[in-house]
Amino acid sequence: MTLVQPETTTRKKTDTTALIALGLAAIATRHEELRAKDRLDDERAVSYAQAEARAMFGADAAAALGEWLPSSNMPEGMYQAIVELTPSTSLICTMPHDENAAVFKVLAYCGRCNHHSTTAVGSLGDLVGVLRAGGVR
Repeated sequence: MTLVQPETTTRKKTDTTALIALGLAAIATRHEELRAKDRLDDERAVSYAQAEARAMFGADAAAALGEWLPSSNMPEGMYQAIVELTPSTSLICTMPHDENAAVFKVLAYCGRCNHHSTTAVGSLGDLVGVLRAGGVR
């Protein structure tokens, strides 16, 4: 029996540089897709909150509210926007993505006692009542 040395074969090496470049490009593309979706969600949250405020509180009261801003921590499957009523009180509008049943809540913070309170509001009267209870005249 004779031993024969195997022929040398040229093996293709993994091109790690190309893989890393392709991976980084895919990550950048996905990041841009997510940012575009977030911007669209932000726009929808503000638009829906403005429309729901007009429907709930009336056009004049909705116009008297400040600038609606998208929530920085929107719950999953929800749109959420916030308008500042006073420096320590905000009105939050939360609505499912199916645009069904928006909920308005007033979030108030007391700096003296370090206490947060949340009150659901369903009408302009409720909103005024919460503001008056918080000391706004």
